[in-house]
Order: sequence, then C-alpha cells, then structure tokens
Amino acid sequence: MEALLQEAGGHHLSKLEEPNLDLFVLIERWRANQLAAQAKKIVHSVVLVCPVGPGSAERHNPIGAIAGLLCFWACTRLKRRFKYDDSLDVFGVHGVGGITGVLLTGVFATASVGGTPGLLEGNPYLVLTQLYGVVVTLVWSAGITFALLKLVGLFVPLRVSLQQELEGLDISQHGEALQ
Repeated sequence: MEALLQEAGGHHLSKLEEPNLDLFVLIERWRANQLAAQAKKIVHSVVLVCPVGPGSAERHNPIGAIAGLLCFWACTRLKRRFKYDDSLDVFGVHGVGGITGVLLTGVFATASVGGTPGLLEGNPYLVLTQLYGVVVTLVWSAGITFALLKLVGLFVPLRVSLQQELEGLDISQHGEALQ
C-alpha cells in the first residue's frame, strides 16, 4: 500500500498513520466496498494530510471532520444538484478536499512545524494568503481550460451526437462490445 501511495504523490504511509478523524473515509466504508471507493479513500487522505504535515490530533481531527463532511456533500448532493458527470468523484475529492485542506491549513498551521503560525495562533493573514492562492488557481485553471477547449473545438467536436450517446460510447467511440 505504501508503494501505491508513493506512486500517487510521493507521500509515505507514515503521514497517514497519525491520528486523523476522517469522516469521508468512515462514511465511504458504510456506503460501498468497491475498488473505486477504496482508491477515493486513499486519495482523500493524501489530499488532506499532506498540506498540514505531521502534527497532533488536535489539528488533524478537525480538518478530517470538516473536509470529510464537505467532500461527502460534494460527491453526493453537489454532484446531483448540478448534474455533472464525475464517476470517480475527482472534483468532490480533489477539488473540494484540496480547497478545504488549503484553507484549513491557514487556520491550523503552527509556527513550530512550518515556521508560520495560522489563525489559531493569531495570524489571520495566512488564511487570506491561502484564500488568495485558491482564487488565483481557480481563475487560472478556468481560463486555460476554456482557451484549450476553444482551440480543440476548432478541430474536433467536443461532444458526441445524441445517437452515439444513446448507442453507448464504448461502441460508438471505441468499437467495444460485450459478446
């Protein structure tokens, strides 16, 4: 399992062994025991714990609880509300989990670990700095994605026809069919 985690981001299992109340992982255990659910649990823990770094349960448990609930909400209700196709819950885990982890890092950071105190140690500017980073990243990513989609759309259609979608993309796009 540690080899899988190292491939996923160069992180060691030891960071995940620290006390961490992660509600997303607990909820997913009750929901499904599929391979995709297992992979989401690993990715979710890595996304949340790595920005915070080593530390105590006093910092990790609130982050795991808050981000776990937000990620679960994003993977279920938000996805249904906006009807977007995200079969592996990439946005719910990476997007919402990453943004939550970055912002909560600004809240729970301690000078003894990273050299910069967070909101709980009297430094509200770190949360603002983290928020600025999130906003810049979202604007940059949306702008580049829009430009690349427009460029690609000049050469190939970005959407399949209704007939191809009804037939099934495995058949219409890849020529695959179960025999």
